[in-house]
Amino acid sequence: MRSSRQPDENGFYDLQKQDPSQMELRGRFFSDDEGRYFFRTIKPRGYKIPMDGPVGDMVRAQGRHGWRPAHIHFLVGAAGYREAITALYMADDEHIDSDTVFGANESLITEPKQGDPGSPFSALPSIHFNFRLAEAVGGQSDRVGADPSQIVKKTAEAH
Repeated sequence: MRSSRQPDENGFYDLQKQDPSQMELRGRFFSDDEGRYFFRTIKPRGYKIPMDGPVGDMVRAQGRHGWRPAHIHFLVGAAGYREAITALYMADDEHIDSDTVFGANESLITEPKQGDPGSPFSALPSIHFNFRLAEAVGGQSDRVGADPSQIVKKTAEAH
């Protein structure tokens, strides 16, 4: 696993706060040799997207409410595999069936459960989720989106 991020208890990401230089509720994690990873965090809350400007106009024009269901973002990667950027959504969120950006789909909806015997925090509710990555084949970069090393290489070749 490469990293995760989520909003705070009031539904705000660190970059939306008064001092965006202070990073919160982000992490970088590594799996063990068997691909297992564990981390402990607060249960996320849903939040309303900013409704000012053209995005708010578009959401209102569609008759949508502007709420995102509770979720945690993940960027997952491993050498020789394509990165995956996704999120896990909390099943009990009141907006799980009406995500304003249509991100919550059934395969990503989960629910913390008590007593997972594989968890090092077995007394706490936990989520067990297996991320699956596609192999990087045929000279593909394992990066999602632009690979900065390729941008630099192509720019240098153009001169």
